[in-house]
Amino acid sequence: MGRQGGEMQVRMVRGGRVSMAVASAVALAASCTVDGRSREVQAFEDALQPLHQAKSFRMTGEFHSSGGAKVRFEAALDGRRGCAGTVGGAESVLVGKQVWTRWADSALPEAVSRLAGDSEVAVVDPAADLTQDPQWAATELLRGAYMVTTLPGDVPETEGIAPVCQTGLLLAGAATAVGDVTSGPVTVRDGQRLRSLSKTKGPVTIRVYVPAQGSPKAVLAEYQVEGGRSFSMQFKDVGKPVTVHLPEGEQTVTSGDVMTILHQDGA
Repeated sequence: MGRQGGEMQVRMVRGGRVSMAVASAVALAASCTVDGRSREVQAFEDALQPLHQAKSFRMTGEFHSSGGAKVRFEAALDGRRGCAGTVGGAESVLVGKQVWTRWADSALPEAVSRLAGDSEVAVVDPAADLTQDPQWAATELLRGAYMVTTLPGDVPETEGIAPVCQTGLLLAGAATAVGDVTSGPVTVRDGQRLRSLSKTKGPVTIRVYVPAQGSPKAVLAEYQVEGGRSFSMQFKDVGKPVTVHLPEGEQTVTSGDVMTILHQDGA
């Protein structure tokens, strides 16, 4: 290496090929933006930035519990910590630290089984005295009523739409979070060619799928907690106003009362 005219001169080797060190530097520069961020980081942030700026948006998707149960959901965030939607056969509303959840009658047996910690709906013995069955008693208590939970709930199943709404906020906030981003191979989802952009911090991985070509837009996002729940969601109506109200004049029961019934006599 030498200097001439104040500029660093690069030694050429074997027919004029640039040295490996310089080639690596050129490749690194090509992968970074003007402000020093990698192109993957910029694409990740650009994909989620509309959610961060809009605050209000709607989400549809599903989540998997740590036990493997799959639950569909739809939710709308109002940008003021209010959120409402449906999850697992229930309508659910979150305002502040309180979540109100009411199941359709047809969904109650499965919901009560999950609240009780059972993976399957218990088979009812037609000869048994149902009034002595805690799950039957809890089902009757919840029929037509909203279960009200002050977060955090005793068990995740009492928290209704809250985990979905909180995940939406975390995804929106990830647009400004610091961390490395890796790009995955192109894949096809619902006929669209997409590439994944992933950021991992501790046990949490956020993966955003954007078009393989063109401007980055969050077509699909995943939020995964190692050993815990995982969420997969799509977004729509970004920036459109959302109004969330707590149900008024409705019958209610606290999740604490429900859990007390389910666990009476060690059940």
